[in-house]
Amino acid sequence: MQALGVPTSRSLSLYVSKTETVNRQWYSEGSRSQNPDRVIAEPVAISTRVAPSFIRVGQLELFGRRARKEEHPEALKELEMLVLHLIDREYADVIDSQLETEEKLLLLAQAFRDRLSSLVANWIRVGYCQGNFNSDNCAVGGFTLDYGPFGFCELFNPRFQPWTGGGLHFSFYNQPVAAEANFHMFCSALKPLLASHPTALQQLDEIQVGFAQTIQAKMEQMWASKLGLEHFDGALLDELQTLMLETAVDYTIFFRELGDSRRY
Repeated sequence: MQALGVPTSRSLSLYVSKTETVNRQWYSEGSRSQNPDRVIAEPVAISTRVAPSFIRVGQLELFGRRARKEEHPEALKELEMLVLHLIDREYADVIDSQLETEEKLLLLAQAFRDRLSSLVANWIRVGYCQGNFNSDNCAVGGFTLDYGPFGFCELFNPRFQPWTGGGLHFSFYNQPVAAEANFHMFCSALKPLLASHPTALQQLDEIQVGFAQTIQAKMEQMWASKLGLEHFDGALLDELQTLMLETAVDYTIFFRELGDSRRY
C-alpha cells in the first residue's frame, strides 16, 4: 500500500511461535461453503504495526458520548484532552498550536475530511476493499488501519466484499458511503466541545454536510487520472464499467492493459 501511494500504517515485525498453536475455523480444500467447515491448528503469531497514533473515530465516539451524557465530572475535559492529543500527533503540521480550541477543531474537521476522502479514493484507485470500515477501523489520522478482512478486487464487481460477514454496506464501491458515516460520527463526537460556541458549531455542521461533495470531487479526479483524461466524463465511466461487468475482466489487469494501449 505504501508503494502504491496509499496512506497506511506500516508493518514492523512478525513473531511466530515455534511451540504454541491456536485452533481456528477454516475451509476444507475445494470447499465452496460460505462459512468455514472445519477447525485447523496454526502457530500463534503476533504482527506489530506502527503509525503516528492509533486513535480511531470509535474512540472519539466513546469519549464524545460520555461528554454528552455527562457520565462523570471530567468527561468533557477528557474528550478535549484526547482531541488535542490527536491534533498534536497527527495534525501538528497544519494546525497552529497557538489557536483557540474551537478554531483547532474546525481546522481538524476540514483536514480530516480531506484526508479521509482522499484515502477512500485511493483505495478504489488500487482496487482495495477494507471489508469492515466501521468507526473502530477508521484512523482519525486518515490512513489505512485495519488489515483484518481486507482484499483486492480481482474479478471486477462493485459489490466485492472480502469478508463473508461484511455485508454490502462495506463493499468495494460503498466505501465512500461508509467513510461519510464515519465522518458524521467524528463530527458528532466533537460537538460537545463546541456547545458554548454556536457559530463554530454551525461551521462544523457545514463542514460535515460538505463531505459528500468533497469525496465526489476526489473520486472524479481519481477516475479522470486513472483513465488518462483531462476532465472527468461520467457517461464514459458508466459505459466502461458496464462493459467491465459484462466481460468479467480483472480490475487491475484491465487498467494496466488500458495504460499500455495508450502507447500505440
